[in-house]
Amino acid sequence: MNEKNSNRRVVIKVSRGIGYLLLVGAAFCTMIPMLWLLTSSFKTANEIFAVPIQLFPSFPQRVESSPYIVENAYRNIEKPDAVADEMVWETLVPELTQTVWTQAKAHAAANAQLSNYVPSKELQAEIVEGLWQQLVTSLPDAVWDGTRESIVAAVQEAIIPEAVDTIWGSVYREVAVGTLQIEDLDFNRPPIESVRWKAETGTSIRTSSDSQTAANLSYEFRDSKTVRMTASISSPIPVERIRRVILPIRGDASYHHLDLTVSVLPSTGNTRSTTYQPTRSFILESELWKDGVWRLHGTPGELEASHITMEQVETNIESLTTTGTGTETQLFLQLTIHQPGYLSIVWDKFTSNYRNLWKTVPYNQYFINSVFIATASTLLTLFFCSLGGYAFAKYDFRGQKILFGILLASMMVPFQVLLVPLFGLMYDIGWLNSYKAIVIPFSVGAFGVFLMRQFIVSIPSELLDAARIDGCSEFGIYYRVVLPIIKPALGALTIYSFLGSWNGYLWPLIILRDEAKYTLPIGLANLVGIYRQDYGMLMAGTLLSLMPIVILFLAMQREFVQGITLGSVKE
Repeated sequence: MNEKNSNRRVVIKVSRGIGYLLLVGAAFCTMIPMLWLLTSSFKTANEIFAVPIQLFPSFPQRVESSPYIVENAYRNIEKPDAVADEMVWETLVPELTQTVWTQAKAHAAANAQLSNYVPSKELQAEIVEGLWQQLVTSLPDAVWDGTRESIVAAVQEAIIPEAVDTIWGSVYREVAVGTLQIEDLDFNRPPIESVRWKAETGTSIRTSSDSQTAANLSYEFRDSKTVRMTASISSPIPVERIRRVILPIRGDASYHHLDLTVSVLPSTGNTRSTTYQPTRSFILESELWKDGVWRLHGTPGELEASHITMEQVETNIESLTTTGTGTETQLFLQLTIHQPGYLSIVWDKFTSNYRNLWKTVPYNQYFINSVFIATASTLLTLFFCSLGGYAFAKYDFRGQKILFGILLASMMVPFQVLLVPLFGLMYDIGWLNSYKAIVIPFSVGAFGVFLMRQFIVSIPSELLDAARIDGCSEFGIYYRVVLPIIKPALGALTIYSFLGSWNGYLWPLIILRDEAKYTLPIGLANLVGIYRQDYGMLMAGTLLSLMPIVILFLAMQREFVQGITLGSVKE
């Protein structure tokens, strides 16, 4: 008997252990989407769309000179499965490699943006490997059964300019600047003469035939962690009326810091100059073109958070004098690239999506709007649903069962059916583009009233009668007796109502017209454009939008668990 009991205990312990492992596995599976959301918020666009899938964001490489090649971006050339003979493949590889590179160079020469590249063996290897991966997946198996000449011709024909541009842009990184523009306080941008940048120590400048590129910049950090280039221009706008200086920049994804300093050249015999210095740096975090905007005067707009504010200081500039006609302001521009510490580079890389999120959309305003709407809607839902549930549970009146049946039946009506009549009602009473149209129509829900009624029914009526005998009013009974008892139900309804209002998208999208009143779901949906989708910023914004829900659940976890388990155990 003792042996049987011992074996039974062992079986029970093993079963419990397996059950615990299954629960842990299930919990981990439910956390996979959250973990993917978290890691994707730290990734660049290349890492998000990497093939094969890249689970975690990579650390940025330490760049000492630019232009540079992103090494190991693609896998080495592998034999296609359709080629059975290893000897034939080994003889084909050199010719195919040369064919791919020859075609890539021809396409690059025809593209003004790529024609000014710095050739290297590393670049050739990465371009060939990248194009080869696309060729292997696109060419049919029948191609590899042909002759040597037909295979080479098929590979040559398969290389298209769009693929070359994509692969080239993913492995070749170089800093370039575009055409400088100056904007006055009236938002006018008068034409200025072409800017001729001069290279300083550690830099060299190459002109480009591309109309978008004014100069390609090569630099190398040697003895100093700072390199710079300068230019002098004649501005038709007086410096005190310059609102912004706009300079398109194509970064090299090195996460180095770039600063623009604007100085007014002094007149002959004067060494004092007015200089505008940036309050923060422009980070070379992307290999795409992006406008660097430095603000000298004026008040920024709502969507101009990415502008870099300039502060005015007095400096000494010697051996530089004005050469203009006197009707134009002579400006001295200095672009400085600084190499920060590696920890700062890692921080800039992992927080890039979050910083760009605040610069691209008014995220703070969206967040405040959602908090206000969700909080107001939840409070009204708790108040009216608990009142309705109290009335259905503890008051007898004519038509009670019929009204409660109609209430339950309304839960089966899809919300989409009510969209048109509800929109017409909001239009008639003048509530379009207002928070009232989002909060008030949904302050009473059939599910909430039903949930409150089921909990309040369990409260003994004698307890309410005793309160009446003590002289408590009907509202006092509801406030002092009923509400404290149904806290678990209120906690469950709070999470349900807040979550529904926080994630609401369709109705706010229909009602709201003013972008300043948008909620988070609408604002985040605007990040997905027609021509470009920045999923990194979308992941970052979505992750931040989950924080209030997580905090609310943790704060009301006890009430929520009690609410869903109350009545499950028989007294």
